[in-house]
Amino acid sequence: PNQPKNPNQPKNPNQPKNPNQQNSTNSKPGMIGKCKVFVANVPTIATANDIKSPFMFCGAIVNIDVHSQKNIAFIEFNNEQSASTVLTAVKGGVKFTVLGQTLGVYEYVPGKGSKPSNRHAPSSVV
Repeated sequence: PNQPKNPNQPKNPNQPKNPNQQNSTNSKPGMIGKCKVFVANVPTIATANDIKSPFMFCGAIVNIDVHSQKNIAFIEFNNEQSASTVLTAVKGGVKFTVLGQTLGVYEYVPGKGSKPSNRHAPSSVV
């Protein structure tokens, strides 16, 4: 009757299936998007640690997902207030830089990537 449990079976149905995916211990379902920010203009050679450094003053970082081939990243904080602190700093004129390159930091919208609140489309050069 006491059979050993399958070690590959998740103990919790909410546990990520991918072992490399991190779960936020303080994020509630539906809140993850509010705890994330979208970062553009990331240098191709930037690592998660490079990106983490300028954002640490805003709060505890749970995960950084870097897409170097697209020059973007997603930073997940442990709470909504930390992500809000980043966005407020950007609106107040704070520039976040990594490896000498100024980053674009925007509100994360699940399924959309970013919501450029005050970003203007670049004008095309003819």
